[in-house]
Amino acid sequence: MGTVGKLDEKKKQKREALLSAAYDLFTSQGIFDTSISDIVKKAEMAKGTFYLYFKDKFDIRTALITEKAGKLFSVVREKMRDKKADSLEETVIQLVDIIIDELDADKRMLEFISKNLRWGIFHKVILEGGNEVSDSFYDWYNELIQSSGRTFRNHELMIYMIVELVNSTCYNVILYQEPVGLDELKEELALLIPVIIRNQEMDA
Repeated sequence: MGTVGKLDEKKKQKREALLSAAYDLFTSQGIFDTSISDIVKKAEMAKGTFYLYFKDKFDIRTALITEKAGKLFSVVREKMRDKKADSLEETVIQLVDIIIDELDADKRMLEFISKNLRWGIFHKVILEGGNEVSDSFYDWYNELIQSSGRTFRNHELMIYMIVELVNSTCYNVILYQEPVGLDELKEELALLIPVIIRNQEMDA
């Protein structure tokens, strides 16, 4: 590896160390109770190093969401390859089931997403980010809509309602098994998601 390669690798390692420290702190004490000083102290770096990579702690939060969403979406895409669905509704239900299972297996990610993934951030990172994650998601989503052969009034509203439904209901169920168990929640979501999709259909 040449000098430039070594420098790039060191930059990557520093950025990843800052992301890791921020993730640990955001999931344990929340973004508003975490300072940049806390992040750099945990990452064992000078404060000035932070500003070489991020503007502020909200910028590093966005970077974390992009990273975590990218990894989650990659896992979901891989697991969806083995699934067979007869309708758009069934595909979305399968997708949601996989996401819920991944969040159940990684409760820190659930905590992070539930506390930080508001619609404005989701829209910026996933829908209009102009990054690998948003481009990949949008390609997949458009392909899904087109292959259904159906027309919908507002694609964005449809995603919003499904995302908010899943995000708001699975938190207590996964962490505290309240007010129902995970299997029962999935059954209820399988009933509600098709209603959201059908209500957005132009011919509905």
